[in-house]
Amino acid sequence: MSTPVRSIEDLGAEFEKYFTQLSEQRYNQTAGLSYDKNLMNSVSETLVGLSSEFLSSYEEPRAFYLDSIDTIAKARKLPLSLEIYEKRMSLISTKDFHFNEKPVNWGSWRQFNALSSSPSDRQRVFNDFVTKIQELAPLIIKRFNISRQVYSLYDSSPLEAYLEKEFLTYEKLIDLIFSLGDGARKPFLVAAEHFAPEILDKDTFEYYDDFYVARGRVYSPLNDFFERKNPLKVVENVLNQWGFEKEFAQIKVDNENRDKKSPSAFCFGVKIPTDVRVVYKPVSPFSDFVSVFHEFGHAIHGSSGNPEDPYWKRYLVPMSVAETFSIFLESLLANPLFLQQELELSEKITQEILDRRHFLNLFFLVFYSANAIMKLEFWKRNYSTEQASARFQELTKRFFWEIPGDYWLLHHIMPDYDLYSPSYLLASIRVTEWISQMIDEYGTEFWKNKQAGAVFRDLATTRGEFDLSVWDMDPKPFLEEQSVFSFL
Repeated sequence: MSTPVRSIEDLGAEFEKYFTQLSEQRYNQTAGLSYDKNLMNSVSETLVGLSSEFLSSYEEPRAFYLDSIDTIAKARKLPLSLEIYEKRMSLISTKDFHFNEKPVNWGSWRQFNALSSSPSDRQRVFNDFVTKIQELAPLIIKRFNISRQVYSLYDSSPLEAYLEKEFLTYEKLIDLIFSLGDGARKPFLVAAEHFAPEILDKDTFEYYDDFYVARGRVYSPLNDFFERKNPLKVVENVLNQWGFEKEFAQIKVDNENRDKKSPSAFCFGVKIPTDVRVVYKPVSPFSDFVSVFHEFGHAIHGSSGNPEDPYWKRYLVPMSVAETFSIFLESLLANPLFLQQELELSEKITQEILDRRHFLNLFFLVFYSANAIMKLEFWKRNYSTEQASARFQELTKRFFWEIPGDYWLLHHIMPDYDLYSPSYLLASIRVTEWISQMIDEYGTEFWKNKQAGAVFRDLATTRGEFDLSVWDMDPKPFLEEQSVFSFL
């Protein structure tokens, strides 16, 4: 007698039960806390069983189908992922330089770069880490190959699944990203030459001065204006004006400095919508504002989910949609009226921030264009480690300046996700359009308008049913906006 096929709703409920257990452990790992590897392996295998059950019985909802394949791939990769995470924290370290009286490692590298006044010291750490990461390259590629193998069992690939979820073709996405990287190159290089002497303690940017060096240091001359301002209080005020008092109160925040904590701020929706967590490491005063606003965009998105909605709608959100809400909230820090009114800054300081924000956004465009194109081609052309690194180096030279190709292996997104980098670019274009709509409908001070908050809530609540088809996705307005500088 055959076993009755469970309903999609029952499978979703079971999936959520075990997914939240795994999310708790992944959160602990990324936050630098103790985590249970045995539990992670056990729960992952249970999720494999549920995913296989879904795949053998259903093809819709399509998001659940694709996520089931991804869940199996992640489970098969988990032992490697744990090994890579632990080796990266111990291997990517130097005894020659310290942060908070401890050796600089992968987790504290950005903080070290933000404070070090010696270009030669920053260069030595960069060179050391790029050399050491090569030891992990075979493991990273092996992990990607597992994804490739699992997806092939279902006549798919990580690339095909990503494009389907984003409603894009490969050609359209590649063309869009090349237009962003090429379009940002000239104004970025001009701005980089302007800011280099001030923020790098030398005349020009070089290969070891990456995007995160710039982000950690470009606001340093303005630190005095932010050291006594609390980003959590400011973001709370905005969200209260929008009607998110309840959601803000239940979001957990962790800003502790721990050795094994991720260098990048992040948000974890352990259980949507009731258990959402924001995590960051203090780097520099205004950069911390950026991190807090960005991650609270994710957090409000997660805490706006409807608990009555099925699992796949609450949890299975296209990556560019997830980044849309975080970048939207972060974009307030590039709004001159917001800076003057909510942070009580003068017009002069506001203009300084805008110039620096535009510079960083252009840096983001050229850097993430190289990241995104390499990873798209990686899956399309089945690159080896050497080919991937060579192509990444070639793309950096095209869009900004040449950096060692193996740098991509040190990134917090590129080696850890099958494909994520294009999502930031897609979201940034969408946010520019969304802000224009908000200003048209609710005025230049839309962050004070409860109706604007209701629009944000309505869109956030759609989660996995966010309509990607209604956005124009024209890159020109975003490029034009970021290319404006007071010193040109």
